Amino acid sequence: MIRREVAIVGIGQTGYAKALPSTAWELAVEAVLAALADAGIDPADVDGMCRFAPPFEPVSEPMLVRALGIPELRFFAESPLGGEALGAVIAHAAAAIMAGLARTVVVYRALSQSKGGRFGRADRAGPSGQPAAAPSADIVVPEEDNRSFAWPYGLMSPGQLFALWARRYAAVHGLTDEDLTTALGSIAITQRRYANNNPAAMMRDRKMDWDDYRSARMISEPLRLFDLCLENDGACAYVLTSADVAGSLRADPVYVLSATQTLSPYREPMGIYADGELLELFPPATAGRLFEQAGVTRQDIDVAEFYDATSYMPLRSLESYGFVPDGQAWRYVAEAGTGPGSPLPVNTHGGHLSEAYLHGMNGVLEAVRQLRGTACNQVAGAEIALVGAPAGSAMILAR
Repeated sequence: MIRREVAIVGIGQTGYAKALPSTAWELAVEAVLAALADAGIDPADVDGMCRFAPPFEPVSEPMLVRALGIPELRFFAESPLGGEALGAVIAHAAAAIMAGLARTVVVYRALSQSKGGRFGRADRAGPSGQPAAAPSADIVVPEEDNRSFAWPYGLMSPGQLFALWARRYAAVHGLTDEDLTTALGSIAITQRRYANNNPAAMMRDRKMDWDDYRSARMISEPLRLFDLCLENDGACAYVLTSADVAGSLRADPVYVLSATQTLSPYREPMGIYADGELLELFPPATAGRLFEQAGVTRQDIDVAEFYDATSYMPLRSLESYGFVPDGQAWRYVAEAGTGPGSPLPVNTHGGHLSEAYLHGMNGVLEAVRQLRGTACNQVAGAEIALVGAPAGSAMILAR
Protein backbone atom coordinates (compact mmCIF):
# COMPACT_ATOMS: atom_id res chain seq x y z
CA MET A 1 0.00 0.00 0.00
CA ILE A 2 1.27 3.44 -0.94
CA ARG A 3 -1.25 5.19 1.27
CA ARG A 4 0.45 8.13 3.01
CA GLU A 5 3.88 6.49 2.81
CA VAL A 6 5.22 9.08 0.35
CA ALA A 7 4.44 12.72 -0.33
CA ILE A 8 4.89 15.40 -2.97
CA VAL A 9 6.98 18.14 -1.40
CA GLY A 10 7.79 20.34 -4.37
CA ILE A 11 6.24 21.37 -7.67
CA GLY A 12 7.65 23.45 -10.51
CA GLN A 13 6.79 24.54 -14.02
CA THR A 14 7.94 26.80 -16.81
CA GLY A 15 5.82 29.26 -18.66
CA TYR A 16 3.55 27.78 -21.33
CA ALA A 17 3.35 29.11 -24.87
CA LYS A 18 2.77 28.05 -28.45
CA ALA A 19 6.52 28.40 -28.95
CA LEU A 20 9.26 29.06 -26.43
CA PRO A 21 12.91 29.82 -27.29
CA SER A 22 14.26 27.17 -24.91
CA THR A 23 14.92 23.56 -25.82
CA ALA A 24 13.09 20.74 -24.07
CA TRP A 25 16.27 20.08 -22.07
CA GLU A 26 16.40 23.68 -20.88
CA LEU A 27 12.70 23.64 -20.03
CA ALA A 28 13.10 20.43 -18.04
CA VAL A 29 15.98 21.90 -16.04
CA GLU A 30 13.96 25.02 -15.30
CA ALA A 31 10.95 23.05 -14.08
CA VAL A 32 13.01 20.63 -11.98
CA LEU A 33 14.98 23.43 -10.32
CA ALA A 34 11.72 25.22 -9.53
CA ALA A 35 10.29 22.06 -7.96
CA LEU A 36 13.43 21.48 -5.89
CA ALA A 37 13.43 25.10 -4.73
CA ASP A 38 9.78 24.75 -3.76
CA ALA A 39 10.72 21.72 -1.67
CA GLY A 40 13.85 23.31 -0.21
CA ILE A 41 16.01 20.48 -1.58
CA ASP A 42 19.47 20.84 -3.12
CA PRO A 43 19.82 19.24 -6.58
CA ALA A 44 22.77 17.25 -5.23
CA ASP A 45 20.35 15.41 -2.93
CA VAL A 46 18.27 14.01 -5.82
CA ASP A 47 18.94 10.29 -6.20
CA GLY A 48 15.95 9.14 -8.26
CA MET A 49 14.10 10.15 -11.43
CA CYS A 50 10.99 8.94 -13.25
CA ARG A 51 9.85 10.05 -16.68
CA PHE A 52 7.67 9.15 -19.65
CA ALA A 53 9.47 6.88 -22.11
CA PRO A 54 10.72 8.11 -25.47
CA PRO A 55 9.55 9.27 -27.93
CA PHE A 56 7.08 11.11 -25.70
CA GLU A 57 9.77 12.43 -23.33
CA PRO A 58 12.80 13.79 -25.21
CA VAL A 59 14.90 14.69 -22.15
CA SER A 60 16.92 11.78 -20.78
CA GLU A 61 18.13 11.18 -17.23
CA PRO A 62 21.81 11.64 -18.18
CA MET A 63 21.01 15.05 -19.60
CA LEU A 64 19.54 16.16 -16.27
CA VAL A 65 22.20 14.47 -14.14
CA ARG A 66 24.85 16.48 -15.96
CA ALA A 67 22.90 19.73 -16.01
CA LEU A 68 21.91 19.60 -12.32
CA GLY A 69 25.20 18.30 -10.96
CA ILE A 70 23.65 15.22 -9.37
CA PRO A 71 26.52 13.08 -8.02
CA GLU A 72 24.72 9.73 -8.34
CA LEU A 73 21.31 8.68 -9.56
CA ARG A 74 20.56 5.47 -7.70
CA PHE A 75 17.17 4.83 -9.27
CA PHE A 76 15.58 5.77 -12.57
CA ALA A 77 12.57 4.42 -14.43
CA GLU A 78 10.40 5.28 -17.38
CA SER A 79 6.91 4.32 -18.51
CA PRO A 80 5.63 4.08 -22.10
CA LEU A 81 2.34 5.03 -23.78
CA GLY A 82 2.37 8.80 -23.35
CA GLY A 83 -0.40 10.23 -21.20
CA GLU A 84 -1.22 6.74 -20.00
CA ALA A 85 2.06 6.86 -18.04
CA LEU A 86 0.66 9.43 -15.61
CA GLY A 87 -0.13 6.94 -12.85
CA ALA A 88 2.89 4.76 -13.59
CA VAL A 89 5.60 7.38 -13.03
CA ILE A 90 4.31 8.32 -9.59
CA ALA A 91 3.86 4.64 -8.71
CA HIS A 92 7.46 3.93 -9.76
CA ALA A 93 8.69 6.82 -7.63
CA ALA A 94 6.64 5.75 -4.62
CA ALA A 95 7.79 2.14 -4.92
CA ALA A 96 11.44 3.18 -5.10
CA ILE A 97 11.14 5.34 -1.99
CA MET A 98 9.25 2.69 -0.03
CA ALA A 99 11.81 0.04 -1.03
CA GLY A 100 14.72 2.20 0.01
CA LEU A 101 16.09 2.45 -3.51
CA ALA A 102 15.94 6.25 -3.45
CA ARG A 103 15.18 9.02 -0.98
CA THR A 104 14.37 11.97 -3.24
CA VAL A 105 12.73 11.28 -6.61
CA VAL A 106 11.99 13.84 -9.32
CA VAL A 107 9.23 13.22 -11.86
CA TYR A 108 9.31 15.49 -14.91
CA ARG A 109 7.76 16.14 -18.32
CA ALA A 110 9.08 18.52 -20.97
CA LEU A 111 7.64 19.44 -24.36
CA SER A 112 9.07 21.51 -27.17
CA GLN A 113 6.56 20.86 -29.91
CA SER A 114 7.49 24.04 -31.76
CA LYS A 115 10.86 22.48 -32.57
CA GLY A 116 9.96 18.82 -32.87
CA GLY A 117 6.51 18.62 -34.43
CA ARG A 118 2.96 18.73 -33.09
CA PHE A 119 1.19 15.73 -31.60
CA GLY A 120 -2.04 16.71 -33.32
CA ARG A 121 -0.69 16.60 -36.86
CA ALA A 122 -2.53 14.41 -39.32
CA ASP A 123 -0.50 15.01 -42.46
CA ARG A 124 2.73 13.10 -41.93
CA ALA A 125 4.09 12.61 -38.44
CA GLY A 126 4.12 13.64 -34.81
CA PRO A 127 7.06 14.88 -32.70
CA SER A 128 8.87 11.55 -32.88
CA GLY A 129 8.80 11.33 -36.64
CA GLN A 130 6.25 8.56 -36.22
CA PRO A 131 2.57 8.80 -37.14
CA ALA A 132 0.69 11.24 -34.96
CA ALA A 133 -1.75 8.53 -33.90
CA ALA A 134 -1.10 4.97 -34.96
CA PRO A 135 -3.90 2.59 -33.98
CA SER A 136 -3.37 -0.38 -31.69
CA ALA A 137 -1.19 -2.96 -33.37
CA ASP A 138 -0.83 -6.69 -33.02
CA ILE A 139 2.73 -7.45 -32.06
CA VAL A 140 3.33 -9.45 -35.22
CA VAL A 141 2.08 -6.69 -37.52
CA PRO A 142 4.59 -3.91 -38.30
CA GLU A 143 3.25 -0.52 -37.30
CA GLU A 144 3.62 0.89 -40.79
CA ASP A 145 1.45 -1.92 -42.15
CA ASN A 146 -1.13 -1.56 -39.40
CA ARG A 147 -1.60 2.11 -40.29
CA SER A 148 -3.06 1.08 -43.62
CA PHE A 149 -6.18 -0.09 -41.78
CA ALA A 150 -6.83 3.36 -40.30
CA TRP A 151 -5.19 6.17 -42.25
CA PRO A 152 -7.20 5.76 -45.50
CA TYR A 153 -10.38 6.13 -43.43
CA GLY A 154 -9.39 9.44 -41.84
CA LEU A 155 -8.05 8.15 -38.49
CA MET A 156 -4.69 9.88 -38.61
CA SER A 157 -4.62 12.06 -35.51
CA PRO A 158 -5.83 11.90 -31.90
CA GLY A 159 -8.60 14.38 -32.63
CA GLN A 160 -10.03 12.20 -35.37
CA LEU A 161 -10.06 9.14 -33.12
CA PHE A 162 -11.65 11.01 -30.22
CA ALA A 163 -14.30 12.31 -32.59
CA LEU A 164 -15.17 8.71 -33.41
CA TRP A 165 -15.58 7.92 -29.70
CA ALA A 166 -17.73 11.01 -29.11
CA ARG A 167 -19.97 10.09 -32.01
CA ARG A 168 -20.34 6.53 -30.73
CA TYR A 169 -21.18 7.83 -27.25
CA ALA A 170 -24.00 9.88 -28.73
CA ALA A 171 -25.27 6.91 -30.76
CA VAL A 172 -25.19 4.45 -27.86
CA HIS A 173 -26.93 6.77 -25.41
CA GLY A 174 -29.37 8.36 -27.83
CA LEU A 175 -28.05 11.93 -27.79
CA THR A 176 -29.07 14.41 -30.43
CA ASP A 177 -26.44 16.62 -32.03
CA GLU A 178 -27.64 19.45 -29.81
CA ASP A 179 -27.32 17.30 -26.67
CA LEU A 180 -23.74 16.44 -27.53
CA THR A 181 -22.85 20.01 -28.45
CA THR A 182 -24.29 21.28 -25.18
CA ALA A 183 -22.36 18.71 -23.15
CA LEU A 184 -19.01 19.23 -24.86
CA GLY A 185 -19.43 22.99 -24.95
CA SER A 186 -20.28 23.13 -21.24
CA ILE A 187 -16.96 21.49 -20.43
CA ALA A 188 -14.92 23.64 -22.82
CA ILE A 189 -16.48 26.91 -21.66
CA THR A 190 -16.17 26.05 -17.96
CA GLN A 191 -12.51 25.21 -18.34
CA ARG A 192 -11.90 28.42 -20.26
CA ARG A 193 -13.41 30.36 -17.37
CA TYR A 194 -11.07 28.61 -14.97
CA ALA A 195 -8.16 29.52 -17.24
CA ASN A 196 -9.23 33.17 -17.36
CA ASN A 197 -8.44 33.30 -13.63
CA ASN A 198 -5.13 31.44 -13.96
CA PRO A 199 -2.11 33.66 -14.75
CA ALA A 200 -0.16 30.63 -15.98
CA ALA A 201 -2.80 29.54 -18.51
CA MET A 202 -2.22 30.11 -22.20
CA MET A 203 -5.86 31.13 -22.60
CA ARG A 204 -5.90 33.47 -19.58
CA ASP A 205 -6.76 36.49 -21.74
CA ARG A 206 -9.04 34.69 -24.21
CA LYS A 207 -12.62 34.67 -22.99
CA MET A 208 -15.12 32.35 -24.64
CA ASP A 209 -18.90 32.26 -24.67
CA TRP A 210 -21.43 30.04 -26.39
CA ASP A 211 -21.35 32.07 -29.59
CA ASP A 212 -17.56 31.66 -29.76
CA TYR A 213 -17.79 27.95 -29.12
CA ARG A 214 -20.54 27.21 -31.61
CA SER A 215 -19.05 29.33 -34.37
CA ALA A 216 -15.60 27.74 -34.11
CA ARG A 217 -14.57 25.65 -37.08
CA MET A 218 -15.23 21.93 -37.02
CA ILE A 219 -11.97 19.99 -36.75
CA SER A 220 -13.36 16.46 -36.86
CA GLU A 221 -17.11 16.22 -36.46
CA PRO A 222 -18.49 16.49 -33.79
CA LEU A 223 -15.35 18.12 -32.28
CA ARG A 224 -14.88 21.83 -32.82
CA LEU A 225 -11.67 23.82 -32.40
CA PHE A 226 -12.26 24.46 -28.71
CA ASP A 227 -12.96 20.79 -28.00
CA LEU A 228 -9.32 19.93 -28.64
CA CYS A 229 -6.31 20.46 -26.40
CA LEU A 230 -3.69 23.11 -26.95
CA GLU A 231 -0.33 22.53 -28.63
CA ASN A 232 2.51 24.16 -26.74
CA ASP A 233 5.98 24.17 -25.26
CA GLY A 234 6.60 23.89 -21.54
CA ALA A 235 7.65 21.62 -18.69
CA CYS A 236 6.41 20.41 -15.29
CA ALA A 237 8.10 18.60 -12.43
CA TYR A 238 7.36 17.42 -8.92
CA VAL A 239 9.45 15.96 -6.11
CA LEU A 240 8.56 13.02 -3.89
CA THR A 241 10.10 11.74 -0.67
CA SER A 242 9.06 9.60 2.26
CA ALA A 243 6.34 10.80 4.60
CA ASP A 244 8.87 10.98 7.44
CA VAL A 245 11.16 13.28 5.49
CA ALA A 246 8.30 15.29 3.99
CA GLY A 247 7.16 16.55 7.39
CA SER A 248 10.58 18.07 8.03
CA LEU A 249 10.62 19.88 4.68
CA ARG A 250 7.29 21.68 4.75
CA ALA A 251 4.10 22.03 6.75
CA ASP A 252 1.82 21.13 3.86
CA PRO A 253 3.09 17.98 2.11
CA VAL A 254 0.62 16.31 -0.23
CA TYR A 255 0.42 12.58 0.39
CA VAL A 256 -0.08 9.89 -2.23
CA LEU A 257 -3.00 7.66 -1.25
CA SER A 258 -2.98 5.40 -4.31
CA ALA A 259 -1.80 5.11 -7.89
CA THR A 260 -2.94 2.70 -10.59
CA GLN A 261 -1.84 1.56 -14.00
CA THR A 262 -3.25 -1.15 -16.24
CA LEU A 263 -2.94 -2.56 -19.72
CA SER A 264 -5.12 -5.15 -21.42
CA PRO A 265 -5.15 -6.48 -24.99
CA TYR A 266 -5.84 -3.87 -27.67
CA ARG A 267 -6.26 -1.12 -25.06
CA GLU A 268 -3.13 0.72 -26.08
CA PRO A 269 -3.34 4.53 -26.44
CA MET A 270 -6.14 5.62 -28.71
CA GLY A 271 -6.99 2.03 -29.51
CA ILE A 272 -10.06 1.47 -31.64
CA TYR A 273 -9.97 -2.30 -32.01
CA ALA A 274 -10.63 -3.45 -28.45
CA ASP A 275 -13.07 -6.24 -27.81
CA GLY A 276 -16.17 -5.52 -25.76
CA GLU A 277 -17.08 -2.01 -24.64
CA LEU A 278 -15.44 0.45 -27.00
CA LEU A 279 -16.54 3.40 -24.86
CA GLU A 280 -14.59 2.19 -21.82
CA LEU A 281 -12.11 4.92 -20.91
CA PHE A 282 -11.06 3.66 -17.48
CA PRO A 283 -11.65 -0.02 -16.58
CA PRO A 284 -14.20 -0.33 -13.73
CA ALA A 285 -12.05 -2.88 -11.88
CA THR A 286 -9.09 -0.51 -11.93
CA ALA A 287 -11.23 2.37 -10.70
CA GLY A 288 -12.38 0.17 -7.85
CA ARG A 289 -8.78 -0.65 -7.00
CA LEU A 290 -7.84 3.03 -7.10
CA PHE A 291 -10.42 3.96 -4.46
CA GLU A 292 -9.98 0.82 -2.38
CA GLN A 293 -6.22 1.28 -2.04
CA ALA A 294 -6.70 4.95 -1.22
CA GLY A 295 -9.22 4.11 1.50
CA VAL A 296 -11.68 6.73 0.25
CA THR A 297 -14.98 6.80 -1.62
CA ARG A 298 -16.04 8.84 -4.62
CA GLN A 299 -17.99 11.11 -2.28
CA ASP A 300 -14.72 11.97 -0.54
CA ILE A 301 -13.17 13.49 -3.68
CA ASP A 302 -13.23 17.28 -3.50
CA VAL A 303 -11.71 18.08 -6.88
CA ALA A 304 -10.78 16.11 -10.01
CA GLU A 305 -8.17 16.88 -12.64
CA PHE A 306 -9.09 14.71 -15.65
CA TYR A 307 -6.95 14.20 -18.72
CA ASP A 308 -8.62 16.22 -21.46
CA ALA A 309 -7.00 15.81 -24.84
CA THR A 310 -10.53 16.61 -25.96
CA SER A 311 -13.64 17.79 -24.15
CA TYR A 312 -15.11 14.32 -24.59
CA MET A 313 -12.61 12.81 -22.16
CA PRO A 314 -13.74 14.63 -18.97
CA LEU A 315 -17.31 13.86 -20.00
CA ARG A 316 -16.68 10.14 -20.19
CA SER A 317 -14.28 10.22 -17.21
CA LEU A 318 -17.12 11.28 -14.91
CA GLU A 319 -18.77 7.99 -15.81
CA SER A 320 -15.70 5.77 -16.05
CA TYR A 321 -14.48 6.75 -12.58
CA GLY A 322 -17.95 6.18 -11.18
CA PHE A 323 -19.04 9.72 -10.31
CA VAL A 324 -22.00 9.65 -12.69
CA PRO A 325 -23.96 6.65 -14.05
CA ASP A 326 -23.08 5.48 -17.56
CA GLY A 327 -24.79 7.53 -20.22
CA GLN A 328 -25.73 10.36 -17.88
CA ALA A 329 -22.64 12.60 -17.86
CA TRP A 330 -23.90 14.61 -20.84
CA ARG A 331 -26.96 15.61 -18.83
CA TYR A 332 -24.93 16.08 -15.63
CA VAL A 333 -22.46 18.57 -17.12
CA ALA A 334 -25.29 20.56 -18.72
CA GLU A 335 -27.31 20.75 -15.51
CA ALA A 336 -24.85 20.52 -12.58
CA GLY A 337 -21.71 21.57 -14.43
CA THR A 338 -18.07 21.17 -13.44
CA GLY A 339 -17.46 24.73 -12.27
CA PRO A 340 -16.60 26.11 -8.83
CA GLY A 341 -20.11 25.61 -7.44
CA SER A 342 -20.65 22.13 -8.88
CA PRO A 343 -20.71 18.88 -6.88
CA LEU A 344 -17.27 18.05 -8.33
CA PRO A 345 -15.12 20.85 -9.75
CA VAL A 346 -13.11 19.50 -12.68
CA ASN A 347 -9.90 20.77 -14.29
CA THR A 348 -9.72 23.86 -12.16
CA HIS A 349 -6.57 25.16 -13.87
CA GLY A 350 -8.21 25.16 -17.30
CA GLY A 351 -6.91 21.73 -18.23
CA HIS A 352 -5.32 20.78 -21.50
CA LEU A 353 -8.05 22.68 -23.30
CA SER A 354 -7.18 26.09 -21.86
CA GLU A 355 -4.08 26.02 -19.61
CA ALA A 356 -1.55 23.89 -21.51
CA TYR A 357 -0.96 20.36 -22.71
CA LEU A 358 1.62 18.46 -20.65
CA HIS A 359 0.31 14.89 -20.84
CA GLY A 360 -1.57 15.29 -17.57
CA MET A 361 1.42 16.50 -15.54
CA ASN A 362 0.02 20.00 -15.11
CA GLY A 363 -3.07 18.36 -13.63
CA VAL A 364 -0.88 16.82 -10.92
CA LEU A 365 0.54 20.23 -10.11
CA GLU A 366 -2.94 21.74 -9.93
CA ALA A 367 -4.10 18.98 -7.57
CA VAL A 368 -1.16 19.77 -5.28
CA ARG A 369 -2.01 23.48 -5.31
CA GLN A 370 -5.64 22.70 -4.50
CA LEU A 371 -4.63 20.58 -1.53
CA ARG A 372 -2.16 23.20 -0.33
CA GLY A 373 -4.89 25.82 -0.60
CA THR A 374 -2.93 27.97 -3.06
CA ALA A 375 -4.82 27.40 -6.34
CA CYS A 376 -6.09 30.31 -8.42
CA ASN A 377 -9.54 28.73 -8.51
CA GLN A 378 -9.38 27.31 -5.01
CA VAL A 379 -12.00 24.75 -4.01
CA ALA A 380 -12.91 25.59 -0.42
CA GLY A 381 -11.70 22.99 2.05
CA ALA A 382 -10.22 20.68 -0.56
CA GLU A 383 -8.65 17.70 1.19
CA ILE A 384 -8.64 14.90 -1.39
CA ALA A 385 -8.01 15.16 -5.14
CA LEU A 386 -8.14 12.70 -8.01
CA VAL A 387 -5.87 13.04 -11.03
CA GLY A 388 -6.95 10.72 -13.81
CA ALA A 389 -5.87 9.73 -17.29
CA PRO A 390 -7.25 7.09 -19.65
CA ALA A 391 -6.70 3.34 -19.50
CA GLY A 392 -6.45 2.90 -15.74
CA SER A 393 -3.75 5.50 -15.12
CA ALA A 394 -4.59 7.63 -12.11
CA MET A 395 -3.72 8.76 -8.60
CA ILE A 396 -5.48 10.01 -5.50
CA LEU A 397 -3.73 12.64 -3.40
CA ALA A 398 -4.55 14.09 0.01
CA ARG A 399 -3.31 16.78 2.33
